[in-house]
Amino acid sequence: MKKSLLIAAFVPFMAAVAAEEKSKDPAAEAAEKSARVQAMADAFRPSVVNVRFRLKRLPDGSRPNAAMPYRCPACNNQGRHISDSDEKEVPNLVAGFVLDKNRVLVQDLYLRRDWIDRLEVVCGTNAVPARPTLCYPNENAVLLETERPIPDARPLSFTGDATNAPSLFHVVEDSDGRVKAGLRKVNRDFTRYPATGEDWCAATPNTIVVDASNRAVSVQMCLDRPLSGVIPTPPSRWSSEPFDAREARVAALEKRLLSSILPVYLHIDEEKKGNSSRMFYSSSDDETRAGDVDTFGFALADGEVLMPLNLDSGKVAALDKMEATLPDGKKAPLEFVGAFAEYGLFLLRFADGRTPPGVQPIAFSKASSDGLDRQTAYLARPRNRNGKVQFSLAPRKILAFKRVFGGVVVPSAAPENNSGEMLLLESGELAALGGHVRSTGESGGSWRSRTSIPGAALARLVAARDFDPEFALRKGKDRIRVAWIGVETQPMTKELAREKKSQGFLSGEDGMGSLVGKVYTNTPAARAGIKEGDVLLWVRRTTSERHEKLESRDSRSFGMDIEGIFDRLPVSTFDRYGITPWPQVESGVNNVFTRLGIGTKVVIAWVSGGEKHEAELVLEQAPVHYRTARRIRNRTLGLVAADLTFEVRAYLKLADDAPGVVITKMQEGSPSAVAGLRPFEVISSVNGEPVTNAIRFAELIKEKKDLTFSVRRLDVTRIVRIQLKAQPN
Repeated sequence: MKKSLLIAAFVPFMAAVAAEEKSKDPAAEAAEKSARVQAMADAFRPSVVNVRFRLKRLPDGSRPNAAMPYRCPACNNQGRHISDSDEKEVPNLVAGFVLDKNRVLVQDLYLRRDWIDRLEVVCGTNAVPARPTLCYPNENAVLLETERPIPDARPLSFTGDATNAPSLFHVVEDSDGRVKAGLRKVNRDFTRYPATGEDWCAATPNTIVVDASNRAVSVQMCLDRPLSGVIPTPPSRWSSEPFDAREARVAALEKRLLSSILPVYLHIDEEKKGNSSRMFYSSSDDETRAGDVDTFGFALADGEVLMPLNLDSGKVAALDKMEATLPDGKKAPLEFVGAFAEYGLFLLRFADGRTPPGVQPIAFSKASSDGLDRQTAYLARPRNRNGKVQFSLAPRKILAFKRVFGGVVVPSAAPENNSGEMLLLESGELAALGGHVRSTGESGGSWRSRTSIPGAALARLVAARDFDPEFALRKGKDRIRVAWIGVETQPMTKELAREKKSQGFLSGEDGMGSLVGKVYTNTPAARAGIKEGDVLLWVRRTTSERHEKLESRDSRSFGMDIEGIFDRLPVSTFDRYGITPWPQVESGVNNVFTRLGIGTKVVIAWVSGGEKHEAELVLEQAPVHYRTARRIRNRTLGLVAADLTFEVRAYLKLADDAPGVVITKMQEGSPSAVAGLRPFEVISSVNGEPVTNAIRFAELIKEKKDLTFSVRRLDVTRIVRIQLKAQPN
């Protein structure tokens, strides 16, 4: 392996030091090193200053988020002192190195000029306003120019021997203007990147490179740097470009991207959508838009739009409006094409199948890591704020790489934490996109792992069109598809685990399991031999060894006697928060089964009588249940009623042929509410006629002024009379 010049120069020096160390007393050695460090601190203190700045607040009150890769060398290279949401208004602080009386070198924090509220150099009690003038892309540094000379500052003198620079003197920012410093040896541990064939070592930023005589050779700002052929050089020999030139180039790229990144609006039918009862994706200031999603998409060729958004299959099924806002402000309807099977990405297309005028399709970079090495790139986090896409590009230099999901190599700057965050090249090509993967492709709609998706992989995905068939627009009761095995479950406790003799089969990683409260006849669970009182442990596909925990965590069911709760809570509360007294079919273990998919062959494990059992079965689609039951609305009465479904009958202990409809929603102050009706009560007859279903209920109350209902609340039946002043609708 080829050794770098830096290592070659370093080895003889270290051999001499090692021989000398053997003859030294440890205490004397420590004292000598401490004295050396203190002497260097005293020598360099006048050349080290604090650079203090504040970030402006955006119109929504937040700070610009540049994802700045700043690391403090005093915090084991992990501490961050840069904040994008500093509520206490404490200014950010970094170390700077004085090059002359009005120029200071700082680590490049990838700040944009219009993000900075105030920037100043602090030396002792003096604070001098400054502005960035030059940037050094290869050295991760920026040069600041002050309005006037910095009092009491002494420029660094780079007079050391560059071929004999074995040590780093690191500097830490300090609010009192002191120099906290330490001396460490040059890092000799390196990593060879197969993609580029180069050797890299972890570097310590904010350090002065010194030679054996403690003279400064250079300043180091990079987090990582290549070893091969690198000799430290003073800043005067670094390649640079005007800061304003970089600003102008980035601003032009931002403007161009606004024709490729489009605001996308989605509406989800709140009455018929999937598992969640509320939406949390909307960035609108209007709280009434509970079913609205403001997001964004990347315009592609042939009138298509790629949208990074983690909607589950139930919400996709209930999509009933999709549109994009074009650069000229006009709205254009979109159609759903498909959801990719492996990643949290959706493909839409314009209704007419063509790319609208003014929209520029984004291009995917197909370059390998070799082709991206040392290129300039930009990190951005687009956000849709009330129908307008907002983002800022933060410059990066691609100097290192990492492996992500699937063993793919991407630049280290590529995003992994935020879905939709992107890394772009100066050409405007998308180099990588932050996104989610399903748990190694085996958890249906479960978005659990975050990763970076390279541009080349995105291009292949769009071309292959490998979509998950569970993600599709659906109508009627088929909109909500729930997989199940035919059980009702409840959360486990440590006491229940001991009682059911299951604690020995449950580890901390496997959770507590789920207690089976009921097994329905002629279901996969019944055929497998699962009984009431058993404890479900896990499930996996027959083709995989990956286990999914089976835990019940249904917080939207009372699961208890609700007598009294009817009278204490407003009638609108139950529907608003999706609360029901019976276990909900669309929650708990059924969420896991639904992610695996209807018709999937699985292995399920459970504990019965202290013994563990496993069985193969096929996940079935749950029958019509409370959320999907047929409903009728009567505005004059002010209520909505639904057919009785299997879980409602089981909870209320009603026979399969018992008549009735269950009240699902009520309007406060309506005739029904005034008469004392409440949600979840069952109306079994109207004027003496049995109610067989919701349609029959609508027929019996049509055009009636005087109504007598037989109403059941839990196991108590009463008569409720309502006299209407107007004809029912």
